[in-house]
Amino acid sequence: MPAPATEHDIVTVPKVELHLHFGGSIAEATAATLARRHGQDPDRVLRLRDGRYPAPYADFRGFLRTFLAANQFIRTPDDLELVARELARTQAAQNVIYSETIFTAMIYVRNGMDAASMWAALGRGLQAAGSGIRIGILVDSIRDFGSPEADATVALVEAAGPEIPIVGLGLTGIEGTMPVADFVPYAYAARRLGLGLEVHAGEMGPPSGVAESLDILHADRIGHGVSAIQDPALVERYVRDKVVLDVCPSSNVAIGEYPSLDQHPMRAFWDAGVSFNISSDDPPFFGVTLTDELRNVVRVLGLSRGDLAELQRRGARAAFQPQAVRDELVARIDAWEAAG
Repeated sequence: MPAPATEHDIVTVPKVELHLHFGGSIAEATAATLARRHGQDPDRVLRLRDGRYPAPYADFRGFLRTFLAANQFIRTPDDLELVARELARTQAAQNVIYSETIFTAMIYVRNGMDAASMWAALGRGLQAAGSGIRIGILVDSIRDFGSPEADATVALVEAAGPEIPIVGLGLTGIEGTMPVADFVPYAYAARRLGLGLEVHAGEMGPPSGVAESLDILHADRIGHGVSAIQDPALVERYVRDKVVLDVCPSSNVAIGEYPSLDQHPMRAFWDAGVSFNISSDDPPFFGVTLTDELRNVVRVLGLSRGDLAELQRRGARAAFQPQAVRDELVARIDAWEAAG
């Protein structure tokens, strides 16, 4: 048996993170700064406990209340640039060589920003990652608001300049609030624009929602997808069809989907050969970074240095990037493994 990955391995491996919500990256101190900037008491409006977000949450809606409370204060381009800059620096500090950040543009438009200023601020902030670090933008629509929200999201994407690294569209929100078929035009738009499509499904909703996302929307990746553990046939489909899952274990535990990381289905998925990558989802809101999450996964699954490298290669291969970029990311991970 290969030796388990070491702490040095976990810290130094070139990382790939495909499921990181921009609005979920706002650190507590930053949220407090923004609240004060806009004349509000952060402890009251953010419900902080000793300066921290109140994780774990009773359920997803409890998390969503905290998430929206923080995001309401991203009202100006300067606010947005601050959050983007901190996200970029946090990823660079963890040696995350490629990230896809899920950006709910309509939140900030509703907060009063015009599209051009929003995109410009986002682009400026993400440049803080520095050289050698790539961050792609996956613009999502919240399914709860239906197809009009999806149409408006596509219009915002079409208005962004080529300098904004938009790589995909996403469908997020509470599963089952709208029929999956309502979003077929949204899926078509992703294809027309040459973008990837990631659909949140099988997080809190049933396995049937995952199947619909694959069959009706032809999703390129599934966000979470963990409820498939209730349906062995769907797990078999994951393996047979090489369905890619963006899995965020601590997030699933923090909203009450599983009682602990040890009872999370990642072990069953790993043993079955499901193609999943690991991400942190909304790091400060769940009290976990990507590096922390990799520590958790190494412990639960007993991963070796080679396994840890393979987990990052899975993310690189599933990135919404041209083949040449994916190959470059894989080569950097290979070089790290070989140097060990």
